[in-house]
Amino acid sequence: MSKKKKRALMAIGILLLLLITIAVCYFLFTREDTTDLQYDDNATAGILPGVDVDERRKELQNILDRSMIAFSINTSPVFLNGTSEGNLLIENPGNNAKLLRVSIVVDKTEEEIYASKYLKPGTYIENVKLDKVLEKGTYDATAYFSAYEEESGEYIGRTGAHITLTVQN
Repeated sequence: MSKKKKRALMAIGILLLLLITIAVCYFLFTREDTTDLQYDDNATAGILPGVDVDERRKELQNILDRSMIAFSINTSPVFLNGTSEGNLLIENPGNNAKLLRVSIVVDKTEEEIYASKYLKPGTYIENVKLDKVLEKGTYDATAYFSAYEEESGEYIGRTGAHITLTVQN
């Protein structure tokens, strides 16, 4: 290759590199930044005048307490046979401040095998007999805890816990 061709290729390469650099810089510096947050100039930092901070804290704690469901259950209860009692150890803690109803559903079949009545806060059920007879084996299930207002009985919400039931004989 001659010197003229090498110089021409080098000049074209430098020119292309310069054009690419200009295009990248143009793209980076002219595009609109959508992550730029614009704050209201009229906003004042702090708490509104006349608001009782302790009262606000109590209100927020009440909302938080209402939205949380506390419970306890044995995650691996054992039943001697399909008709015997097992150690579910269901508890509605005293600090829960809501009624609970428990429903246990076998995951594979979606069949409800146990349903409690209402449990007041500070009460528990140690042993239960299932509502459906299960054959010998191990069953993956979900214990659903439905929460209700203590005074009105109004439904609040539901949560669940995975449990593994064992029927020995």
